[in-house]
Amino acid sequence: MKITYIAHSGFLVEWNRFYTLFDWWQGELPPLDRDKPLLVFASHSHHDHFDPKIFRLPETHPDTRFILSHDIRLPTRHWDSLGLNEELFARVTSIRVDSLLTTEAAGEELTVRTVRSTDEGVAFLLSAEGRLVYHGGDLNWWHWEEEDKQYRNNMAANYRRAIETLAACVRDEAADSGCEPVIDAAMAPLDPRLEDAYAMGVEYLLKNVAVRKLFPMHMWDKYDWIERCRREHPADADKLVPITATGQTFEL
Repeated sequence: MKITYIAHSGFLVEWNRFYTLFDWWQGELPPLDRDKPLLVFASHSHHDHFDPKIFRLPETHPDTRFILSHDIRLPTRHWDSLGLNEELFARVTSIRVDSLLTTEAAGEELTVRTVRSTDEGVAFLLSAEGRLVYHGGDLNWWHWEEEDKQYRNNMAANYRRAIETLAACVRDEAADSGCEPVIDAAMAPLDPRLEDAYAMGVEYLLKNVAVRKLFPMHMWDKYDWIERCRREHPADADKLVPITATGQTFEL
């Protein structure tokens, strides 16, 4: 499995038989094998996670499908501006919170489970080829000091509940598919705008869900915060992938 960091929260995952592309809105995609299907995911409608340019991908990669969070609206009156038509719209699957979707790619079964975000939309847990891959979208412990105590308490409760759901999804998928109950690659926010609370979400995730490698994202190009996290959380340092620039590829 190869994982390419595109930019911000955008990642390309190359499985043995297909590709999955998450939250692509900026950065260049690497060359793709046209013989492998491409499944494009968008976790929610924010501009830094969903861009209608994804609907141009079939021009160069014909075997492309789209799995989009339910909050991404594609009304017919806006199809021209979105670059949509009936043929492309037929390739779109809208997925809701706490859903289970089973599909296939190049003859391989792919299971997609969703978890409610603490912001908008969903987080994705994918299972295929005996591996689990997680993309959190904007699911994070958004501890903003400027918010009041009630907001922060609600955020803490909602995030903990979401991670409990994710852990249950991992267990359920392992039981259903026979894979190990471990996320092989997790992509989760590590946002410097939260200042000293920047790593609360990642730390809680790693304490409560088995993860082999975590790819920090949503860093607004401030990659030095990954090294800060590795220093301040030495128990998790080996799990945190040291991304330093866009376009980097890592092999698992």
